Amino acid sequence: MAESFIDLNLHGDSKENNILIDSLELFFQEIELSVKLAPNDIWGIYEAINLQRYVFNKFVSITQIKNEINTYIKRNCQHANDFNYNVTAETIKGDNGKDLIYIVVSVLAQDHNGVDQNFLQKFLLGS
Repeated sequence: MAESFIDLNLHGDSKENNILIDSLELFFQEIELSVKLAPNDIWGIYEAINLQRYVFNKFVSITQIKNEINTYIKRNCQHANDFNYNVTAETIKGDNGKDLIYIVVSVLAQDHNGVDQNFLQKFLLGS
């Protein structure tokens, strides 16, 4: 019997949408927490990606950022082994000329009709 997980939906705006049970939704929430949390932000999590430190660092390559995200997801996201996923990252200039990191996590999974589909979660980090 497969393990089942539930979690509170961080973006739920109604009582009916307050709990996540779908493993893809849970995985995306785990990734979001990984990218957005800083060390000790919540629940005694001491290790975090803390990508903000890369925004102004010209000595860190996009490959290093991508590898750190992948490593963190593999180590800390319970549902990482359930899906085929890919992380892409690039630096871009914002409208104000500031450096930003654009991250896309794509996950190959079956939709509710059993059809393979590519699901995306996007992040834009800057100062």
